[in-house]
Amino acid sequence: MSKRAIAGRLVLESAVIIASILAAFALDTGWENARERREERETLEALRAEFSSARENVLFYRSIQERILTSVTSVVDSLDSALSRGEAFVELPDTALSWAYIPPTTTVSLGTLDGLIGSGRLGIVRDRRLRSALGSWGMELAELAEEETDSRNLAYGDLDRTLRVRMNTNGLWAAANRLHDGTLSAAAQNASRSVPVDTEVLGVFHLRQSILFHAIDEFDPLVAAVDTILELIEGSL
Repeated sequence: MSKRAIAGRLVLESAVIIASILAAFALDTGWENARERREERETLEALRAEFSSARENVLFYRSIQERILTSVTSVVDSLDSALSRGEAFVELPDTALSWAYIPPTTTVSLGTLDGLIGSGRLGIVRDRRLRSALGSWGMELAELAEEETDSRNLAYGDLDRTLRVRMNTNGLWAAANRLHDGTLSAAAQNASRSVPVDTEVLGVFHLRQSILFHAIDEFDPLVAAVDTILELIEGSL
């Protein structure tokens, strides 16, 4: 075999080897891309389920906060009216007072998102806008948590102390727990007690009302953030 033929054969064999390597590499890359896309889809489906559940949770807790605000507002209005009439006491329903003691804490379970962020694998989500929305999700929840912490501190602190030194508060905490879980008896729902009318009592209920207003205001951007994430997830599936 001539040198030219040998050289040609070597070139052909080299070309075949290179082509085989490139084909294998392309195949591996294709399989890897397919695996990543499958993993991304599974992740997006899990996120969709978690954020749909989170939305229901957020709306549920907002409804509780609104129910508490309704009761606290009724107490404020009654105290305001009694104070303007110069009355020393006003009869208020136990339920209205007990609702004021309830400091709900909005909780959501987002294990998939927590896992992605904790492991640094949020990049599996290709949509840049969705990654950004997922990464900033905790900011909206943190704003609400701050207001709810203020609400809880007031209920457990100033509200309880202010009423306890002025009146009989026996049973209010127990009634608050039963109101929250829906087990308060009919008799307890119809009970009432005398509440002293003074500026400090009115002031602590005014503060409770104000914090509730601020907390409820935080729900709209939170729901909007969830809706945006769900919309982006749907667009990515």
